[in-house]
Amino acid sequence: MKGHTITRALGALGLATVAVAVSLAQTQLAFWDFNESEPLNETAMLAANGGVFASQAQISISLAQFRFDNNGTGFRGSPLDPGTDGRNWGLQTTDYPAQGQDSGLAGIVVSVPTTGYRNIMVKFDVRWSNTSSKFLAVEYTTDGGVTWNRVRTLEARRGDRWHGDTEANGGYGALVELDLSGDSAVNDNAQFAFRVVTIFDPNTGQYTAAQPGSNYSTRGTLRYDLIEVIGEEASSGPEGDVNGDGCVDDADLLIVLFNFGNAGGQGDVNRDNIVDDADLLIVLFNFGAGC
Repeated sequence: MKGHTITRALGALGLATVAVAVSLAQTQLAFWDFNESEPLNETAMLAANGGVFASQAQISISLAQFRFDNNGTGFRGSPLDPGTDGRNWGLQTTDYPAQGQDSGLAGIVVSVPTTGYRNIMVKFDVRWSNTSSKFLAVEYTTDGGVTWNRVRTLEARRGDRWHGDTEANGGYGALVELDLSGDSAVNDNAQFAFRVVTIFDPNTGQYTAAQPGSNYSTRGTLRYDLIEVIGEEASSGPEGDVNGDGCVDDADLLIVLFNFGNAGGQGDVNRDNIVDDADLLIVLFNFGAGC
């Protein structure tokens, strides 16, 4: 279907069949691996380890608590974290709401401005303890937390496991990844943030423990690692400069063509959440500008 859509778009322009690979550079906006030399130091642990907005990025928590002291050391990080000088720590959280209370409100909030960037992606790993909430919701805001949009529900396969653990070991074998390029409101936004919150089991209307046979407890823990927000630098060039290189040319045209029919994201020049003829025409009518 996708190939047919591209062929029709190319045919409409009278272009020959083309085979290309188009990609835009991804920039790290903020990143945390928590591999501090002093894992009991709250300020150091919550400070971003990298990214163009490292100094502005923040991690906070609502209706729960951070924990840094694991009997005088840190809490072990994700199996996907290569570590830093032999250190691999994660961010531990606990003291979640009592059974039947505050579904969708308790958890971490990660605030990272996307000013000057678009096509935002979020990545992280999370570990469930046996008695933590089996179900988590991942949500994002574009208005500083006035409203939240739910984009993913996470479900533990078992307790005491990371999402990034292998499937054979009770995980999913990868980081949690969220592609938010379909929402243009996320782009170039100083108020962007995402959160991960505990929610009731949709089958029972109550919290369910991550480990089968265990009971949910407020002392259950959720641990995070490898939190990252990335994006593409927004174009400051002429209208129709999709890839931001200052010139409206074949590369921009091909980005629109190869994303033709998608619900926003890359190639959505006018940000109306659909890559269509309107985007194609913007590139065509500005073709050659800035070159």
